[in-house]
Amino acid sequence: MSTAIILESNPLEKDYEDYICAYFQSGGLYVEKSIIHRETEEILELDIITTDFNPNETKKKLIEIKSGNWGFSEIFKVKGWLFYLKMEAGIFIVKKPRDSFEYFYKKAAELGIELIDNSDLTKTKISLEKFLHQQAEPKEIETLRFSYLLERKLLKQIKEFKKQFPANQGFINLDDYFFKINSGSFFSSNPVRRIKQLFETYIKYKNITAKLCYELEYGEYNNDVEELSENCFKNLFYNAENSPLQIALYIEHIARMTILKSCIEQLLRKHKELFGNDKFLESIDYLSIPQTIKNGLELLVREPYFHRYPIFWQFFTYVMGGFILTDLRNEEYKYISENTGIPMEEIPNAFGSFNKLFPKEGGWMFSIPRSNIEWHRFFPLAFCGVGANHRRFLHLKNLNSEDQTYEELDKLLGGRKTMADLIKWNNLGHEILK
Repeated sequence: MSTAIILESNPLEKDYEDYICAYFQSGGLYVEKSIIHRETEEILELDIITTDFNPNETKKKLIEIKSGNWGFSEIFKVKGWLFYLKMEAGIFIVKKPRDSFEYFYKKAAELGIELIDNSDLTKTKISLEKFLHQQAEPKEIETLRFSYLLERKLLKQIKEFKKQFPANQGFINLDDYFFKINSGSFFSSNPVRRIKQLFETYIKYKNITAKLCYELEYGEYNNDVEELSENCFKNLFYNAENSPLQIALYIEHIARMTILKSCIEQLLRKHKELFGNDKFLESIDYLSIPQTIKNGLELLVREPYFHRYPIFWQFFTYVMGGFILTDLRNEEYKYISENTGIPMEEIPNAFGSFNKLFPKEGGWMFSIPRSNIEWHRFFPLAFCGVGANHRRFLHLKNLNSEDQTYEELDKLLGGRKTMADLIKWNNLGHEILK
């Protein structure tokens, strides 16, 4: 039996950033983490940017987190970032207490920064609740922390692979792909340029998982390759193999999710008055994006809850693990609805949004044979493992903690291979996390 992985009860540094970030995402906000501004040298790194998606607007906040020593120099640094980013307000969360906190609090407020003393972790929920879209929940926070830890370990592996195999073009491209999606485009001088940069990067590295598969098998990177080999496909999805291709799948998924988020954010910002009328397509011509994407956006803006789709996809990725248990579909849709603000009857439209922007024959959701699971195609299975683990808390919440096992969950499920798939995914996530 695998040894349980225990999260730090007194997290520090990156673990503490994950802990705080989980509150904001569980609280119904879209989070972007560890955003690095790099030109000839690294200029700055932002801990968290949150976006609250409402029907008529988006609201952003800069969150700086410090688990160690801090003082006025850190407060003024945050003020400088706010000025550079043209943002009005920020939050500075500190874990280490110090004397004269009220004085620091008042001076920070004069600079448009809310200073939060989070030295007592039992009061984190109270300290942050006024900044959230909805109430944060403990089990979601725990699952999010596992997802963030998994994410950091996968991204660290890219750096290690680059050093270990310097001639491998796929690893170089993976590192560049994630940086440009997560950070490189973030500091564009205007939102439209960011969308354009995201699409250019997406097109440049399209099907990178298949290309990396080819390079690992044949020793050369081939830009013409578009599909995984039979062997790579089998090892990735049937055997749930821990390989660099899992990282590539994750980055490809994050790229699509970031594009969707950025497009909806810009449409809310600029084109509310054009939604649903004949001038809509004309109004987004200047985005220089593929026609299929523009057609998809025209469909999305006619849906009443499209503004919450970025929240939906981030929740589905980091908490649900990219799949739905079809035996418990109603319960899972209800849970997703409560956490994303999208009514249950609109959940199918939220799932369909990927196919509207990135058309795929047969759609992105796939019913796994002999398994009562509906899975997002090409979703990284390590994150499926986090979602599998979360199902024990979600569906067995009325049992004692010692009864929240996969054996108990199996009693609620049909499908000959459903439980085998959940355990296989769980084991992969565990292998990477340990």
